[in-house]
Amino acid sequence: MSALPALSLAVKPDWIDEYGHMNAAHYVGVFDRQGFELLGRYGVGADYTRQTRCGIYTMNIHVAYLREVLAGDPLELRLRMLEADDKRLLCLMELIQARDGYLAATMEQLSLHVDLETRRAKPFPAEVAARLAGAAQDHAQHPLPEGYRRLLPLKRV
Repeated sequence: MSALPALSLAVKPDWIDEYGHMNAAHYVGVFDRQGFELLGRYGVGADYTRQTRCGIYTMNIHVAYLREVLAGDPLELRLRMLEADDKRLLCLMELIQARDGYLAATMEQLSLHVDLETRRAKPFPAEVAARLAGAAQDHAQHPLPEGYRRLLPLKRV
């Protein structure tokens, strides 16, 4: 079992709102931008898009704000593949306040593989689909965050 992919960052002062903590929009920004960087480790990041003119569109997200973070707080963003099929990817991102070790927020994200020329859904190349499915199997060995309950289905039911 390999470790969940992660990266470190810190809460920037301009992310703080009138309440003195990180604004909700910046949580989503961190999940989106840095999460995309982590997805690149599995072959579906910016390099993949430049080379193939395909990418993953966010179809649905669910953000849970669990505990506040303040200016300067060290953060760790972890990516967990939950499930993947030929065109879709469902992942969970966990934002941890690293100094005290608490889970500050999660974002569950459903993405769809799209051909940027046709603007239509398209199956992942076989090797990418296999890599994503393998990552989901590997990541399933890690315990889910306490209290987490999956909300988004991979496919419509």
